[in-house]
Amino acid sequence: MIVEMKKLVLVGHRSDRHRLFEALHKSRMVEIVSAEEFPCTERLDNTAKTEKFREKTARLDAVFAFLKEEGRTADRLVKKTRKDENPFTYDAPKKNPLAPSVVRIKYDEFMDISTRETDLLYKVDEIEEMISEQNELVARRNKLLGEIERISLYSTTETPFAAFRGTETTVAFLGYVPSVQRVPLSELKEKFDDCAVFEVYETTKVLPVAVAVAKERADELMSALQDLDFTRCTYTDDLTPAQAVEKAREEIAATEDAKRELLRRALEKKAFLPDLKILYDYYLYEIQKYEALDTFAATERSFVMEAWYPAEQEKRIAEILDGVSAAIVYEFREPREDEVVPTLIRSNKIVAPYEDVTNMYSIPNYREDIDPNPIMAFFYFLFFGIMIADAGYGLLLAIGGFLLYKLKKPVPGKGRLLLIVGMGGISTVIWGILFGGWFGLTLGEGSFLTKIMWFSPIDNPILMLVLCLGLGVLQIIVGMIVSAINKIRLHRVADAVCEDISWVVAIAGIGMLAAALLLVKNDGLKYAGIAFIALGLGVLVLGNGRKKKGVKGKILGAVAGIGKLYGGVNLLSDVLSYSRLFGLSLSGSVVALVVNQICTTLMDLLPSIGGLPVIGVIVSIPVFMVGHLFNIGISTLGAYVHNCRLQYIEFYGKFYTGSGHMFIPYGSVAKYTYVDMQEVTK
Repeated sequence: MIVEMKKLVLVGHRSDRHRLFEALHKSRMVEIVSAEEFPCTERLDNTAKTEKFREKTARLDAVFAFLKEEGRTADRLVKKTRKDENPFTYDAPKKNPLAPSVVRIKYDEFMDISTRETDLLYKVDEIEEMISEQNELVARRNKLLGEIERISLYSTTETPFAAFRGTETTVAFLGYVPSVQRVPLSELKEKFDDCAVFEVYETTKVLPVAVAVAKERADELMSALQDLDFTRCTYTDDLTPAQAVEKAREEIAATEDAKRELLRRALEKKAFLPDLKILYDYYLYEIQKYEALDTFAATERSFVMEAWYPAEQEKRIAEILDGVSAAIVYEFREPREDEVVPTLIRSNKIVAPYEDVTNMYSIPNYREDIDPNPIMAFFYFLFFGIMIADAGYGLLLAIGGFLLYKLKKPVPGKGRLLLIVGMGGISTVIWGILFGGWFGLTLGEGSFLTKIMWFSPIDNPILMLVLCLGLGVLQIIVGMIVSAINKIRLHRVADAVCEDISWVVAIAGIGMLAAALLLVKNDGLKYAGIAFIALGLGVLVLGNGRKKKGVKGKILGAVAGIGKLYGGVNLLSDVLSYSRLFGLSLSGSVVALVVNQICTTLMDLLPSIGGLPVIGVIVSIPVFMVGHLFNIGISTLGAYVHNCRLQYIEFYGKFYTGSGHMFIPYGSVAKYTYVDMQEVTK
């Protein structure tokens, strides 16, 4: 349900702010919002302080990314050098796949991290120096690789670069022209035959050229060479190209050694990650605190604070505020019509995990929506199972989902997808029993599982399609009823009757008419169905003029209401969308049958031992396991995604506004930690 919210308006002395923030942080019961401005008050500006903490979190983000990538590099290097004479080794921390991504810590431990901030930031400085060192090493390596590529252009030259020097009367230089300039280069040699000596070396990429020319003709020759896209060599070392390449490769090897040593030092710093992550969330808390301060209406010595809180916690909040200071004055009041109220949903243990499905779409509007989660959770549970429809798969999903959640022990609000999968597994078991789905195996005639089976979707696909579309019609009708109830709650009774109930009556009439014609052959039911259709569509059309003034306006509005009948096409489209239940269910069943058929074929083809298909069984077992695990994975993913799509579009589209924002208690924003307040609040 959507929890009733109220507004706290508080006036306090400046000296009590720290104690107030600490008390509100521990309580996690209020969301601080911008206070109304009063005469003689002003807004505080803590932008500089918040930016300082944002810069620190940005530094920590860079450190985390660096250490994470270094860990991956170390893992790759260990595997790559495992068989080398000098393999890379390091004491990698044991990874626990069941460890929660968010760590639960005590409040005192969280707040005490500030006393170690200086030491931890010193470690951050050291890691940032490593990042700079790594960047320099990478730049150095890239530069050397570029040099090797450029020097390799002269690989056919065995003369040292330093040899290409002029004399008192000549100029000598080395360079290259593109290979396509071979003919023009030959013509140029003939033109300067009287004053220059050319040596052209053959390579696959370009034409290296060594030239010695009389000084008085040097500029003329250089200009002519530039017309041929000549690039002059800049290397003057007393090394041959081969020696220069070898020297560069040795420097690259030294760079790699330096990077490996840097990697070792970086891996040692990973020991400080837990504390650095706590420090990161502490900075987030400080940012929240200073942003909250900026919402106050303040004077030199006092301040006004406003916050939202759950009405049910009013007594507890009053006790907390009274314990902060006797100088604090506060009042509780109901929300005004012009105020945007945050939404807090409180559900039971079964429905709570499905809140994440709704929150991925949008947050319910506090004023305009009712809590959609209980009804949506029922249909989500129902559809999840029918889309997989194999009891064997369902048992694995239920056991796996609940067991992983139990072992991971995630903090409150995290890991609830595992619960959705676990409950979806229960639904899958139910539908699998009804459809006779047990890992795609064929059930024996007269067996217990056959007796409790309803029908096989593969053998009776039409009935399966009708069932899926019927469930779709049911959910759409429920959505319209929820919409009508919500409008009545908002005192919009006429809208509920003309926009929602009219369609429900018409759809009920269509169902009655279809039953009379196809099932029971009853004239009374047929005429009742026609009457319901006429009544529903009549109210829909005529009710369109209810908001118009005057007889003429109402008549014109009713005539325009005929266009609303087009909504029936949209409803039909929505109903057809539920055929995805049919498609996913059958596709999973078919894949399971194919896997089993492959295993059966292998056992028939492979030779037997003593009349038993031993080899076939041995080969088929991994095929069976891998095939069905793949089918479980892809079916579960499809059930999750397509189920969400049906809830968001076909169901929520009938009644859900979803324009609200979530209630976020002060001090609850964190990324890596969950501060356990249980002992604090006792």
